[in-house]
Amino acid sequence: MKKLWNKNRVLVMLLVVLLVCFIAILVVALTFFYSKDVSPYGPRADDLSKHKISDKAKDKFKDTLVENEHVSKVTIKTKVRTIYVRIEFDKDTSLDDAKKVAEGSLSLFSKKILKYYDVEFTLKIDDFVILGAKNSVIDHISWNNNREIKEEEEEKSDEK
Repeated sequence: MKKLWNKNRVLVMLLVVLLVCFIAILVVALTFFYSKDVSPYGPRADDLSKHKISDKAKDKFKDTLVENEHVSKVTIKTKVRTIYVRIEFDKDTSLDDAKKVAEGSLSLFSKKILKYYDVEFTLKIDDFVILGAKNSVIDHISWNNNREIKEEEEEKSDEK
């Protein structure tokens, strides 16, 4: 036995280390994949029931926006801590007017809601779509830098 140990001790030690690593990987994988007590959204959704937006409030939001002469359709959805608002406008609506409607719609939410939820806007004018986002810790909406194609064509024709 002593002769066998002296000839193969490196191999035996490597096998022991390999066995320990395999057991550790197996334990980590099992706890990672079979932990059922954790929400798929993590701790972000823990106090969600305290800040719930009612269907009545969503309907009031929709009705108020649809009263605007340029707005044709409004949808509002919530997922975890984000409110998704999609507003469709008539095709003769300018981009600035659409942004003003979206910015004004923030006043329809309480300050408590705006401090808890992020708000994502999708504004659709004919075939043109612009996206905006308002984080819960800031007071303004950040818009992507899309511009209407019509404006670019007008600028090129003015240069000639």
